[in-house]
Amino acid sequence: MATNTVNDKSKQISIRIPHDVMDGMEVAKMAGESNAGFIVTAMQGEIARRQLDGSPESHLLSARDALARVEEIGTKAGEEIRQLVDVARSELQRRKTEE
Repeated sequence: MATNTVNDKSKQISIRIPHDVMDGMEVAKMAGESNAGFIVTAMQGEIARRQLDGSPESHLLSARDALARVEEIGTKAGEEIRQLVDVARSELQRRKTEE
């Protein structure tokens, strides 16, 4: 029987994967992506999905956090646009007085 190996950063396991799943992975992988990289990314995504699916509260918190972030970004963008308009207005005034 194969033994599993553990070090400080990872754990090596031995598993059997159906042929059709392996074939699908080969088709879906990005150029240069390793099997391990694909599998780790897929596992991380599945873990996150299951954590969200398990709790209705987490959906609400996630949505609330997203809305708060949109508000924050929108406020900052609005301030930056106002600054750009002020600079443009000042520059127009300066050019008009030079004429």
